Amino acid sequence: MNPLTKFWSLAESQPDSLALVSTSVQMNYRDLADNVARFAGALSKGGVCKGQVVAIRLQPELEAVLILAVTQLGAVSLSSSKLILDSYAQNIDFLITDDAAHLSKVKNRIIIDQNFMMKLGSIAKVSTPEHLGPEDLVRLSFSSGTTGTPKGIPFSAARIPQRTESAHRNWMQVTPGMSLLGLDTITGIIALFWAVTTGSTFFASKTASENLELITKYKIKAIETSPARLKDLIQAAGKAQGTSLEQILVAGSLMTAGLAEDCNRVFGFIPNYLYGSTEVGAATVGVFKPEENNRIGRLVQDVELEIVNDQLDKLAANTEGHIRYRKPSMPTEYWQSVSKPLNGFVDGWFYPGDQGHLSENGYLYLSGRNDDVVNDAGSKFNLLTLDLWLADTKLFDEVASFSYNSPSGTKIGLAFVSKNPPEPHLLIEKIQGFLPNLKLGNLLRISSLPRNKMDKVDRKALAELAEESNA
Repeated sequence: MNPLTKFWSLAESQPDSLALVSTSVQMNYRDLADNVARFAGALSKGGVCKGQVVAIRLQPELEAVLILAVTQLGAVSLSSSKLILDSYAQNIDFLITDDAAHLSKVKNRIIIDQNFMMKLGSIAKVSTPEHLGPEDLVRLSFSSGTTGTPKGIPFSAARIPQRTESAHRNWMQVTPGMSLLGLDTITGIIALFWAVTTGSTFFASKTASENLELITKYKIKAIETSPARLKDLIQAAGKAQGTSLEQILVAGSLMTAGLAEDCNRVFGFIPNYLYGSTEVGAATVGVFKPEENNRIGRLVQDVELEIVNDQLDKLAANTEGHIRYRKPSMPTEYWQSVSKPLNGFVDGWFYPGDQGHLSENGYLYLSGRNDDVVNDAGSKFNLLTLDLWLADTKLFDEVASFSYNSPSGTKIGLAFVSKNPPEPHLLIEKIQGFLPNLKLGNLLRISSLPRNKMDKVDRKALAELAEESNA
């Protein structure tokens, strides 16, 4: 069954209910259904059909409509980026964009411009969703690609509703809710499909000030966000806000105690953690604890999670190791890519590439990425630990550590954003009070930290900057 079958029933039963909202667009179910049918008709006339892979590069409100139109035709949508288009152009049938000058190797392009919109009203609508079998693909979501080529995660006609129902049970219970993470994340896609298949409203995320406007105007009670976007929202608010917010779930990376304090000051409560992956979904939900900011919660109902060693043997409580977990109906492999040992789908488990431990009372503690474990002058540590400590010193607006190659071997560097940078020798002295054996090889002052779509710092990009500066 096509996931949009329920959407069309809702368009008939509650046509005047709000379906899609941003600061510039407001559509009820009647209007959204009409737009989906019109765009589906135009795409069909342009050659899009069942099973084809369609990349979309548009503003969030319009992208949401086009995702639904592509699903209506039984095709497979994905949110494009330059990296995805460069990596998978030969596997993508169409690119839908509003930028006629955008260069891409995708063989077919549909330009959403004024001419396209003027013709839209005269094209026959497609008002019946294409029939899909349970394993027919509907959506592709991608990993960040910060450590290599982004990996596509396939979502079938059966898996989309299963994933949205799991999310509702585990972390979407407070409504109305809004994802501040875009449609290029699985959190954003879940929010869209959950809304249009349950009669709720999808709120399109844009800038921090626009998001704050929607939260205030529509009395939104829950948001899902990243630490970086929460910081932006707090800065947009400026001072204590009398909003309707009751729950803030933070995903993507760990918070600092300072950010939690700022959230409490502005919105009146401490945010919670949501830990999981695009591939499998939520694994833990938990209250943020400032003195243990890497304690990311207890396991959700439908997950099985273990800590294992390099030989994949299950480890006892409080023992550091590799995190692996699984859920019913999760994918078994990536799209057009294969998994690697301890990273990806292996023998029915998913390995996110993270390290951590489970406490005796069932809390998961995150230590960081496997790739971020470094050994510098006999000091072995995870870069995440250094990042969190540096952030809480409040010496910078933004800061991140990274490892990079130099003629004399692997070095540790720091990249920071600051209006008033500290003196390098004072900074190094302070860091060595935290990690006595650490020797910094590079100190980069930059305008902004490179981040992926989940707002995680792109350490690979920082390493490349350091290597270029030393060349």
